[in-house]
Amino acid sequence: MSVRQRLLRGVKLVESALASYGKGFPHSKGFQQSVRLTAVHNPSDRSLATPATYALFGGLAAYAFYINNPAALAEATVTVPHTVETVSVAPVDAYVRPTNLKGLPKEVILYQYEVCPFCCKVKAFLDYNQIPYRTVEVSPLYKKELKWSEHKKVPVAVLDGDVVQDSSVIISRLAAEIEASQQSLQSHQPSPPGTSSGSSSSSGSRSWLPWSKKDSQPIETEPESGSQIPDNSPTTTQREEEAYWRQWVDQRLVKVITVNIYGTAKEAFQTFDYISATGKFSWFEAESARVAGAVMMWGISNKLKKKYGIQGNLREELYVCGDQWVKALDGRNFLGGNQPNLADLAVFGVVKSVTGTDTFHDLLHKTDISEWYERMMAEVPTSSRVSTS
Repeated sequence: MSVRQRLLRGVKLVESALASYGKGFPHSKGFQQSVRLTAVHNPSDRSLATPATYALFGGLAAYAFYINNPAALAEATVTVPHTVETVSVAPVDAYVRPTNLKGLPKEVILYQYEVCPFCCKVKAFLDYNQIPYRTVEVSPLYKKELKWSEHKKVPVAVLDGDVVQDSSVIISRLAAEIEASQQSLQSHQPSPPGTSSGSSSSSGSRSWLPWSKKDSQPIETEPESGSQIPDNSPTTTQREEEAYWRQWVDQRLVKVITVNIYGTAKEAFQTFDYISATGKFSWFEAESARVAGAVMMWGISNKLKKKYGIQGNLREELYVCGDQWVKALDGRNFLGGNQPNLADLAVFGVVKSVTGTDTFHDLLHKTDISEWYERMMAEVPTSSRVSTS
C-alpha cells in the first residue's frame, strides 16, 4: 500500500467520525468553515489541551495536501547520489569492524531524521572524528527523499556512492577505514623527532586526517564483576567491552529512551517539534508530519512498552540505564579510558538526541551520568556537518 493510499485510508476513518457527528467533509478543494478548527488554525498556538483536535488536524492536513497537490510526491525535488554503486548488507555482527574495506570516503551523505537516536549515534561519531558530511533531512510522513531506495529506515549513509544501512554498520565501517588508514600511515612514515615509532601526536585538534588521531589500542584488563557485563560476555579486551556496550545501546538504551519520550503527549510533541525548526518543509507539510507523528507515537507508546519488554515505571527504567552506564565506566573518564571509544560515542549520541525534553533533563539530573556527559561535550564540541538539505 502506497503512502497516499495509507493516508487516504486514514482520512476515511476521520470522515466516518465526522459523519457520525452530522458534519460534512470537504470533497473539493479547501476546507468548509464548519470543520475549521480554531485550536489549530493559528500556527503559533501549540497548546496540548486538545490532543484529539491535533489528531484530527493531522488527518485533515494530510488529506488536503494530497487533494490539492496530487502530483506533489512525483514532482518533488529529491537529492539522490550521482552514483550508487552497491548496498552494504549488515555483517553477521554489526559491532565488529569489517575487513573488506574500500578506503576513506571523500564524500559522506547521511539521510536522517534530525533527532533520531540512531542517526545521532552516527553524527556523534562523525563529529568526534571531524569527518565532513552533509545531511538530507527525510520527511517522516512522506519519505520522498528516500524514494530512490528500497530501504526506508534511517539512517542511510552514502559513502562515495556506496550505500550503507544500519547505524552500527555505518560506524563499524568508518571506524575500520580510519584505523586501517592510521596503520598504513604509521608503517610508511618516519616517526617525528622525539617520539617512538609506535606512537602518534596527542596535540592539536582532530581533523579528517587520520594521523592526527590518538592511538586507541586494546587494553588487556578485565573489568570487575560490578561493571554490568554478564558472566558469559567477553571481558578480556577493551574492544570486546566496547562491542558489548554498543549492543546494549541498541537493544536497551534506545528502547527505554523511546518509550519515555513518547510516554506523554507533552513529550511526544517536544520530540517532534524539530520538524518545524528544520525550515526545510513548508508549514503545511511540517505541521502535518509533526502533529500526525506525535499523536501516533503517543498513541502506541503502551504497545512499544510491551514490544520492548519494558515493565514498571518508565522513569525508573531510564534511571537504571543511566546508573548501569556510570557503573560500567568504573571510575574511568570514558569507557575507552582517556578518550571515548565507539560505545561512548553511541551512548552520547542517543542521549543528545533527546536534548530539550523532560526525559533528557531527568536523566542528567537524577542519575550520575551528567559528569560523563559534560566530558563528552568537551570531546565533541562542534559539528563537522558542512550542509543540510
